[in-house]
Amino acid sequence: MRHESPPAHPQTHEVDPLHKPTWLTPQIFADLQEREALLQVLVKFSTHLEQTHDPCRVLQRLCQDLVGACPPIRLAWIWLGEQNVTSIEPQIMAGPALAYAQGLRIHRDSSTVQEPVFQALLQQTTGWIQVAPDPLAAPTAWHEAASRFGFRQAMALPLHLRQSGQYGVVVFYADADDYFERIGLAPFQAFVQLGEVALHQSQLHAQLERHATTDPLTSLLNRRGMEQSLSAAFARTQSSGEGFGLILLDLDRFKLINDSYGHPAGDAVLRRVADLLREQGRQDDVIARWGGEEFLILLPRQTLDALHQTAQRLREAIATMRLQHGQHIIHVTASFGIVTWSGSACTPERLIARLDSLLYDAKRSGRNKVKGFIGAESHILSQGAEIQSALNANRIRVAYQSLMHLQSGQIMGHEALARMLTPDGEVIPARAFIRAAHSLRLEHRIDATVSHQALQHCFNAHLADEANPRKHLINCSADFLSRADCIESLLHAAQEHRTACGTKSLSGSHVIIEVTERQILGPPQETLALLQPLLDFGFELAVDDFGSGYSSFLYLLDLPVKYLKIEMELVQRATMNSKARAMVESIQAMAEKLEILTIAEGIESRQTHDLMRDIGVDWGQGYWWGQPTLAP
Repeated sequence: MRHESPPAHPQTHEVDPLHKPTWLTPQIFADLQEREALLQVLVKFSTHLEQTHDPCRVLQRLCQDLVGACPPIRLAWIWLGEQNVTSIEPQIMAGPALAYAQGLRIHRDSSTVQEPVFQALLQQTTGWIQVAPDPLAAPTAWHEAASRFGFRQAMALPLHLRQSGQYGVVVFYADADDYFERIGLAPFQAFVQLGEVALHQSQLHAQLERHATTDPLTSLLNRRGMEQSLSAAFARTQSSGEGFGLILLDLDRFKLINDSYGHPAGDAVLRRVADLLREQGRQDDVIARWGGEEFLILLPRQTLDALHQTAQRLREAIATMRLQHGQHIIHVTASFGIVTWSGSACTPERLIARLDSLLYDAKRSGRNKVKGFIGAESHILSQGAEIQSALNANRIRVAYQSLMHLQSGQIMGHEALARMLTPDGEVIPARAFIRAAHSLRLEHRIDATVSHQALQHCFNAHLADEANPRKHLINCSADFLSRADCIESLLHAAQEHRTACGTKSLSGSHVIIEVTERQILGPPQETLALLQPLLDFGFELAVDDFGSGYSSFLYLLDLPVKYLKIEMELVQRATMNSKARAMVESIQAMAEKLEILTIAEGIESRQTHDLMRDIGVDWGQGYWWGQPTLAP
């Protein structure tokens, strides 16, 4: 059995197609045509390499097309791996003799290391071997292969990516004794080069993907990487029904560390927390730096109780962690939100919204806590599903309650109130579902639906009676007002209605945006920045539940408030309690000096109506004039 290198290429001559030279025999002409066919296959594939990042798929297709273009090639196969392997099995293969490759395994021993395959791997040389059909001149395996599959010659070429240290072998089998000598090495070397390009391109893509999905500071997944893992987890869950849990944690008062010790100290804390999460996690847990000082952990096959125990363990580990920074010892705590997959109607966006809300609750309740929907609170999840269903089916509707002038009895406007319709038509008031909406961060979607319906109602009312324009008051949560896309959508709708009026003037001042102290947006300056686009358009501002706390006074100082809605309990108790009455009188006196119009909420009796009118409150609102009316 011979083993040597064939010539680099066959002898070539200039060919004049009109005067066929005597040396161009039919065999040489056929060889030139076959060589041209091989090169055309390679050129065609070289133009498609950049369209895929799966090198095995590229090489498989290339092998198939190469064998298909050249019938004398009975088999082509490729192996990729480490150079010190003890055996080689074809991984990518094509050709009529595919059955031979599927059962082939070449063990490394003193004999096979001298043959072309291991020589190509170990010595990085190209070798070829004759496959003799004579059983006396060849081992039994070669004889059987030659007889069954028509092998007469085989050639092995090395494949090597020096940038990554990856090795490979490409092997071709032909049905002619001198096939590779006649065709030459050039087409097969080009094949190897294409393979190396495909592998290198795939490695570059994988490296770029790692960079794109990895946080450079902690080496954890970044937000994009975790979003991909979440999508994959949801796909597995939908098919298997096997759930998972999520833990979102945020380092408490992290800004103080950066401000006190500098950003290098803050970075060191983030790296240490990342290491701790890796140390504490299971092998199949997925951990990401979700953003800033937030970390998100995906835990397969977790019940809510187990998830809570894991979060508590992590919370304690972080709380006892100490980091030496120069002369200082830094310690931190973290707040946690936890959720589990809750059925096929759940989506990644809904789970993240729940986590955000729970984390906010943990912060608000004192930090260094774990919050989840456990025990009695679990009904919030089912109620959230009902809200989602109502939003998707357009069953969030608006009921309007009149705003009455207490002196004249005239209708001055309407407040838009959210209502949820059940599939059988039952009307659910906002107070029955707004807590769940707040907990699950669905308020902005409800507010968006209500505000757009209210704008349409305002537009219709204005067209019907332009001479007596009425106000439309819309409740807007912090969840809504803090989202730029919600503000932009509201402004766009208002502008469309204004344009549709043509010569009939519809001003933004017909709409009052109501904010409540229970949903404080933050310092008045931050609140003003959020509200400014609406105020610039002409919307007016009201403060709801005035008198239920002290922060509202700061709103009056720093915000262009035009209306005060006096808290309902204070209004109703004023008829029986002299202190409550004195407080209402004080609010009214202050409002008059500030040129702010007052609205008394919860007027349900003649006595309350008359008292508020006598105190000087401008407008009133309540069941005294009837129940809110659902818009048709």
